[in-house]
Amino acid sequence: MVDSVTFGPARLAPGLRASGAAEAAPKREKMLKPAAPHSLSLATALAQKGPPYDAEKVASLRAALASGAYKVDLGAVADGIIRFGGQDLG
Repeated sequence: MVDSVTFGPARLAPGLRASGAAEAAPKREKMLKPAAPHSLSLATALAQKGPPYDAEKVASLRAALASGAYKVDLGAVADGIIRFGGQDLG
């Protein structure tokens, strides 16, 4: 039988104890560095500007969707999924 998968803190099986996990957390916290002030100001400026928005393109996509003329290129979608899946996100 398979136990259900839940999200939350990891729990050890009864009778087991963590080895080194408690000591590792403080070391990781010491390694974190605060962001540089110029990075924060750049992030603030980008957040205030908002996302890029091309009103003409949005209108043409809405019209194509409404008329049923919009066709999904499944090959391009699959290629994008494969490219994204191959990225190192960590």
